[in-house]
Amino acid sequence: MEVFRTELKRTAASRNARNDAGLGVIESAFGLLEVLCALGQARVTDLTEESGLPRTTVYRLLGQLAAVGAVERIGARYRLGAALLVLGQHVTPMERLRTLAQRPMIELAAATPVHVILGMTTSDGPIYLDVFSGQERLPFRLRAGEPMPARSAAARVLSAGVDFAVDDGTTLAGVSCAAHAIPLPNGAVAAVAIVVPLAHLPRSPLGPLRRTAHRIGGLLAAQSPISPARTWNV
Repeated sequence: MEVFRTELKRTAASRNARNDAGLGVIESAFGLLEVLCALGQARVTDLTEESGLPRTTVYRLLGQLAAVGAVERIGARYRLGAALLVLGQHVTPMERLRTLAQRPMIELAAATPVHVILGMTTSDGPIYLDVFSGQERLPFRLRAGEPMPARSAAARVLSAGVDFAVDDGTTLAGVSCAAHAIPLPNGAVAAVAIVVPLAHLPRSPLGPLRRTAHRIGGLLAAQSPISPARTWNV
């Protein structure tokens, strides 16, 4: 967690330096939301320290974000607001993919001790689209919307054009993962992956992982529009 917080500060400092060059309030607001997402709930003091923004700027941004429902205040602490969830549910084609993949992923997480993730590539690179936690705690947090480690199994499936990949502790010591591609209607791919806090990935969950990927792909194919004018633009 400390490594994640350090990286968060570095990203915030870089963003704020760019803001000093004139990029403005919107990027600062998104940066503050990213920090709040990482912390869950936080006081103004925490947000000021982690974001690198001036305290007066944090106060001002929180007031503006609260006014539109992007954050909400609980006592002395703030957390992400319901308006962000509502907006997020209408981001397509992510909404459709998440909806169809949710039940197969829940069943995979229930049948095995692994953490299950859904990933896809955006203009900023591979991200976690959905996460279902397993039985054993990981040394870091898996959060929807966050970028994937570049060398992880899921990132390789999404960026290297392979159907299947395994990472036995290469990306992060003591953590292993495997991922399987899910073909999307426009010819691109998503990925469903499993993650465990072990140096070597047990091979027993690989069959359920493969079946889950095929099941999600079948659901997508069955509901894909026939007209080319209505295909996805991922």
